[in-house]
Amino acid sequence: MRIEIDNVVIRSAIMEDAVQLKTWWNDGEVMEHAGFPHGVGVTLEEVEANIKSREGKLSQLCMIEIDCLPVGECNYSIPGDGSAGTGWKITDPAYQNKGYGSKVILALLEFLFTDIAINTLKPIERVEWDTALENQRAQHVYEHKIGARKARVLESAWKDQLGNWRSSAEYSISKEEFFASR
Repeated sequence: MRIEIDNVVIRSAIMEDAVQLKTWWNDGEVMEHAGFPHGVGVTLEEVEANIKSREGKLSQLCMIEIDCLPVGECNYSIPGDGSAGTGWKITDPAYQNKGYGSKVILALLEFLFTDIAINTLKPIERVEWDTALENQRAQHVYEHKIGARKARVLESAWKDQLGNWRSSAEYSISKEEFFASR
């Protein structure tokens, strides 16, 4: 898959991206928000296997590029129940808080709701994702710039890498809600 909007590209990850993804996933500063302040400890072979496992599938691991530079990643999975699960992060601090996150999210949502190949096989009626409850910046973007609704809060739902209980907020937006807010 490939989406291009102005100077932003979202594309399926390829084997050449494995080194960059491994670097990000093993960086505690990048992964702290996801509960991995020491990184995830993934090997290059594991990242390559992750990329290979998605070849030819509807569900994808994607790179986010701005001005041809890798600045983040996103993913989506399509279980076939009318939903898609997503995740995204701008990993390069130089590109955070500049509106790129909103642009990426909106582009990915539109793609998921309108892509003919996906929707012919498994029509998408809603997209769902979650974030750490303390991530107020992300929640503001989701609610005020994307138009998503907080579906529920899961208090003390999981333990992070340090053994601390963490809470999360689950978000959802329907196809109808998405296009009504555009």
